[in-house]
Amino acid sequence: MNRTEKSASVESLKEKFVKSTAVFAAEYRGMNVDTLFALRKRVREGQGELKIVKNRLAKIALKGTSFETLTEDLKGPVALAFAYKDAVAIAKALTESVSETSPFKIKVGSMSGKAVDSKAIVTLSKLPSKEVLLSMMLSAIRAPVQNFASLMAAVPRDFVNVLTAVKNQKEKQA
Repeated sequence: MNRTEKSASVESLKEKFVKSTAVFAAEYRGMNVDTLFALRKRVREGQGELKIVKNRLAKIALKGTSFETLTEDLKGPVALAFAYKDAVAIAKALTESVSETSPFKIKVGSMSGKAVDSKAIVTLSKLPSKEVLLSMMLSAIRAPVQNFASLMAAVPRDFVNVLTAVKNQKEKQA
């Protein structure tokens, strides 16, 4: 790589860091091409990007970004997973690739300028998606209003039922 290619690569990485909501670093040493391709596909489906980068160029690109905390952990062969929208989807894609026999290991991540360790990333991956969380919140907000409406409808309905019962009783007596 010559100097112009390196500077172009650094600028490209810097744009990715600026555009991202979260970045996760993982060690991919020992993974075969097919497994890495499948991981890239899952990350892409989660609206992110998996990039294998040179640590030196990544450290240069990290300067001045909110993900500067990752600089110390970029050692060895590292793949960076950029989350452009939902960090949970990317964390799920990464943790699904980790198994007892897999050489893939999640090292560290950064969200909103704060470093997170691999345990926190696994915990993040167990959260429901953004859409599910929004629907849960909406149902929690809607429940009291719905219960109040049911209660208000029950009063006239019960009154009509009482009047009908009184009418039926009077008809039987007559």
